[in-house]
Amino acid sequence: MTMKINDTTAAATPKYRQVFDYLAEAIEAGIFVPDRRMPSERRLAEELAVNVATVRRAFRDLIAGGIVEKRVGDGTYVLPRPVTENENRINLILSNYEGDTQRELAGLAMREGERLKVACRICYAGKTDLAMQLRSFVRFRQPTVILGDTSVGPEAIREMEKAPELFVVIANRLDHLGIPSVIGNDYAGINILMDFLQRQGHSRIGLLHNNSGHPIENIQIAVWRSRCPAALEPELEFRANVPGGEHPSEYAYYCVLRHLQPGGVTALIALNDELAVGALTAAAELGLPVPEKLALVSVGDTVVGRFANPPLTGLNPNLPEHLHQAFDLLRRNQERRFGPELLRIVEPTLVERRSTMKFLELVH
Repeated sequence: MTMKINDTTAAATPKYRQVFDYLAEAIEAGIFVPDRRMPSERRLAEELAVNVATVRRAFRDLIAGGIVEKRVGDGTYVLPRPVTENENRINLILSNYEGDTQRELAGLAMREGERLKVACRICYAGKTDLAMQLRSFVRFRQPTVILGDTSVGPEAIREMEKAPELFVVIANRLDHLGIPSVIGNDYAGINILMDFLQRQGHSRIGLLHNNSGHPIENIQIAVWRSRCPAALEPELEFRANVPGGEHPSEYAYYCVLRHLQPGGVTALIALNDELAVGALTAAAELGLPVPEKLALVSVGDTVVGRFANPPLTGLNPNLPEHLHQAFDLLRRNQERRFGPELLRIVEPTLVERRSTMKFLELVH
């Protein structure tokens, strides 16, 4: 194979993308095969008349996509089965912040794969890595489920738009861009929590959130504001300001420690279990322990919430059903790729535990 990286017809394409295309075509053509060392980065750079950094950047996409791997002290090798239309493997991409939800999703995906007799490859990525992975998955047509948190940026979306039938995003709604999505019914979820707390006698119900700007979080905040008469009071909204990729518990702890006032709220909704754990510790230090002086509910129902002290009343988003629907949607859209189904909605359920029990006992 020959290639002119500086050819004027490809001038609009970055050089590393041209090298990526060259390497991908060579793999597809069987020029580079599994278990045989590929040419070194320096040799490829010389052959293609580019610098080594350009070749290295092209390899990053292939490595991120699980197409090739670098073996320390040995070289770069094509991994087995980089096969076009690989319907026997599904990738699950989680954010490189490994929280409880990510770990639970990884386990559920492996079990769903076993049930369907499909291999499941778990990948982790931030915004930059995600776009690189997706570039390889599009090129080698690998079906992929993506946790649609803040790591899904504009570049990743542009890659998915090239072959939307290969992707399903969970916990984010991108169907308006033509990308199949599976989401929980977040409008119903916050209403369920508000109904529950109001039945217990709470009227000043606060909200603790990441302040990420994520579309689903924005929906949850909007529903809370519409249901809480005092929502515009600043002491009721707790913005943890969690940076992307960081653990929420620490930020929630300091946020609640600074802003929670006696009598300010009698109940607090945390939009994930990690936020709730930070709030638990802060409330105890302020002399407002849960559930004696503050009812606390969470969205997530993960292991950390179930085994917190006290265990958290929470909204279970039904993650097994999210994965089941995502895998089924991938299969459906692979079979009918020219008319993809774009949206499925999963209903959450309330699980009552001790973090809300005391207030109910006092009221009655």
